[in-house]
Amino acid sequence: MKRSLFWLLDHYPETGESAASVHEVALEHAAEADRLGFVSLWVAEHHFVRLSTAPNPAVILAAIAQRTERLRLGPATAVLPLRHPIHVAEDYALVDVLSRGRLNLGVGSGSQATEYSPFGVDFDSRRDIAAKNLACVRERWTAARREDVGPRSLNIAPIQSSGPPIYQATMNERNAHQIGLVGDSLLTLVAPSADGLETPLACLHAHRKGIEQRDPRDRGAESVVMMFAHVAETAEDVKATVVPALTRLMGAMTGTELLEPEALYQQMRRSGTGLFGTPEEVDRQLRRLAELGFEHLAFVSRFGGMPKDVSLQSLRHLAPGEHVRRGSRSQGSHGRSSDQLSTDGLRSA
Repeated sequence: MKRSLFWLLDHYPETGESAASVHEVALEHAAEADRLGFVSLWVAEHHFVRLSTAPNPAVILAAIAQRTERLRLGPATAVLPLRHPIHVAEDYALVDVLSRGRLNLGVGSGSQATEYSPFGVDFDSRRDIAAKNLACVRERWTAARREDVGPRSLNIAPIQSSGPPIYQATMNERNAHQIGLVGDSLLTLVAPSADGLETPLACLHAHRKGIEQRDPRDRGAESVVMMFAHVAETAEDVKATVVPALTRLMGAMTGTELLEPEALYQQMRRSGTGLFGTPEEVDRQLRRLAELGFEHLAFVSRFGGMPKDVSLQSLRHLAPGEHVRRGSRSQGSHGRSSDQLSTDGLRSA
């Protein structure tokens, strides 16, 4: 299973962390994620809400590109109706250049009506606008890669030879099928409030069906599932970090106080919609997800204002290959390796 990261870059002043620190931590953690072998890193776009501090993810992705060498980078998602498509094409072409061809363009129409009205954009028309704007981005990139320069092209072109891959976001089965039919990759999310994994599984199956109908030999498009995750050495440590983080996160998402935060935490653990547990517990969950057909997960690894050192430790636990490294260590007391008992067990779509 491929492993990546998805960051909201949400900010909660009451924790004492500044907005500047949120981004400094993101740069530091991105460099560590690159070193540890994660496949890609995704950054959310939001406006006017504390759910994200990246109104234009291209800016911070360009900065992350300078701190990393292998990690593929992308917005999840660029909200197409809220920005002129030529600006989207230009901004992300530059990210592709600065990252030396590591851009994944995640696109969507957004889901927050409150983010639309200040821009004077009709929320109910967002899907039609998004489709039209995505077509414009594709056309501009195609013209730019032909080295055309002028008002019908761009003055900068993506450097990936066939253009950066497009990932369309949806939590709708029918839309996922259509995304597969056009040959694009899929981004979907396991929502914190979900009762189970039925919705993302339905989207995965529908997307694969669309890809197969379009071209059974196509192995280029993929499905990435974003999922909240936190790992610590003990169950008590996991709970102590995740419960207050979920409380702040859900308040930012819904605008109302979460009345029973521990109940949500326990529900996410029981239903498998949150990867919360010790390294051994999460390894078992990941194996189950792979058996169900999940091929690429992007962990929401820092959310709700959780402490940066704690989230970094969790990121390391979630790293590709860490379960192999852990299993290969010489076993110490109680079946755990001796170096696990004395170190922080480092590891890191």
